[in-house]
Amino acid sequence: MRKRATTIYDIAQHAQVSVSTVSRVMNGHDTVHPELRTRVEHAIHELRFRPNRIAQTLYHRRSNTIGCILPDITNPYFAQLFLQLEVGASELGYTVILGNTTSNPDLEQTLVRSLVERQVDGLLLLGGLTNHPEPPEAGVQAVREVAERLPIVAVNGDLPGVDLLCSVTSDEAGGMRSVLTHLQGRGHTKVAFLGGDSSVTSSLEKLAVYREFYPNALPEWVHFTGLTIRAGEEALHRLGQASQRPTALVCINDLVAAGVLKAARDEGFDVPGDFSVVGFDDVFLAQVMCPPLTSVNHNYAELARQAISALVAGMEGRKPERVIRVPTLLVERQSVSG
Repeated sequence: MRKRATTIYDIAQHAQVSVSTVSRVMNGHDTVHPELRTRVEHAIHELRFRPNRIAQTLYHRRSNTIGCILPDITNPYFAQLFLQLEVGASELGYTVILGNTTSNPDLEQTLVRSLVERQVDGLLLLGGLTNHPEPPEAGVQAVREVAERLPIVAVNGDLPGVDLLCSVTSDEAGGMRSVLTHLQGRGHTKVAFLGGDSSVTSSLEKLAVYREFYPNALPEWVHFTGLTIRAGEEALHRLGQASQRPTALVCINDLVAAGVLKAARDEGFDVPGDFSVVGFDDVFLAQVMCPPLTSVNHNYAELARQAISALVAGMEGRKPERVIRVPTLLVERQSVSG
């Protein structure tokens, strides 16, 4: 049979103090005599006491938990960002509960409400609604209702019309400019844009920067095929039908770049000999691709630190800046010639 869980009454009896004294020690009050505090602490250690988190949440109206909702934890970009968010939250004494929507808008709404019911102290929203150019009204309303009750921080996204606490974003437009400037500095004037999704604001933002740099680019050099490895393969196959071959390919993310490199190998192209390839996100795969991929790093640790700091500020009643932008970092590797 399982042993009965230790209670504060057991602690009080073991330490030969009152239950109220145990409660004051556990809640950090400084009115307890040092000798009594020591006896209580020894009793807690000896009896291996673990506080009842549900009871503590009801008493303090704080659960020390943060909800985090994202579209796909198997995507290395979200995995890398979530890891940094979890580390940052842990350093401040918070536990993160993950909600994975599998890119399903209905499930996203359900998870938002479910995490609120679990008494989280705040929410982090990544992707999904906050990265959609025309988010569905039902989803917006669900977040709007929650934002009236708890602080919500969007990471690399936003939700206009909703009273979010803060939007913390990496400067993706700046990152795109740094990539294109790098290519121009290496002598590349014929550059294609591969991958992307018209239902994702960051794809549209990157494409807009590309248009600034190359307003006269051939239409057949732009292929909005998606965000996956398969999308990269498809984009390169389509590019093969172009009347002119570009000397460099800018990919919407590193997964698309991985697909481009795979298709290039299958078709007998040399990278960067025949054309250069760059990615975006600088996920761990970028280092082990062949050749290693030049990419843009979101400055993940700083992005996460800013997001967690903003959310904790909101949970403590302080108001951070509405929009916080974190600079990205260009990481040069061997996939660019010149």
